[in-house]
Amino acid sequence: MIENGENEKKIFDTITDNKSPLHVELNNETFQTIKNEKRVEFVTFHQSYSYEDFIEGFRPNGVDIKLENGIFKNLCEEASKTKQNFFIVIDEINRGNISKIFGELITLIEEDKRDKYEVTLPYSKEPFKIPSNLYIIATMNSTDKSIATIDIALRRRFTFLKMKPNLELIENIEAKKLMEKLNKYIRENLGEDYMIGHSYFMGEDIDLEFIKEYKIKPLLEEYFYADEDKLKEVLQILDSLHVES
Repeated sequence: MIENGENEKKIFDTITDNKSPLHVELNNETFQTIKNEKRVEFVTFHQSYSYEDFIEGFRPNGVDIKLENGIFKNLCEEASKTKQNFFIVIDEINRGNISKIFGELITLIEEDKRDKYEVTLPYSKEPFKIPSNLYIIATMNSTDKSIATIDIALRRRFTFLKMKPNLELIENIEAKKLMEKLNKYIRENLGEDYMIGHSYFMGEDIDLEFIKEYKIKPLLEEYFYADEDKLKEVLQILDSLHVES
């Protein structure tokens, strides 16, 4: 939808419309075009991920040390050469040290500063700005309580969209019934942030008994490890539906 020039409100309204759920396959024609043109990059943040990985830094090169661009700087430079849209997708953004990774560029990612404001990078001493045709798309798990420490830094710079489990994306009828019952119990006893996502049950021809035993059950045991009574209740819900032969 970004490629088609849709505004932010329409994109978000479409995503959150349960009557017409938006599910985009990564093998669709638009994505393949963007990928083939090298206009998208994927990265996962973690505790060891750094400014040098993301922006620029000195790296060993044989017996020498060489200044190298990070993935974000490279993408910004490519985006600044054209009017086409570029994308960086950051998975688990809340697991990285945001101030450490973005450094002085945390200011430049704001919409009103794109294309206009620039900073001098500390390693290369070059002026640098972030183009407006580079879209930063990030995901994070709301059950991870470490997000509280980065919310303040990100709130003004990102638009947040809460993605809830979507029953409409599940084809298997028994799986749909199971997810609905489990999430009702989880929502009432733990909160909606802990609800089971639809990705566990995607596809029509799935082995539901395998998923229940080796994916869902361990998760429920972790959720309710400190409360044996609730664990017993939720496992009864898990076992209440069986695949029909």
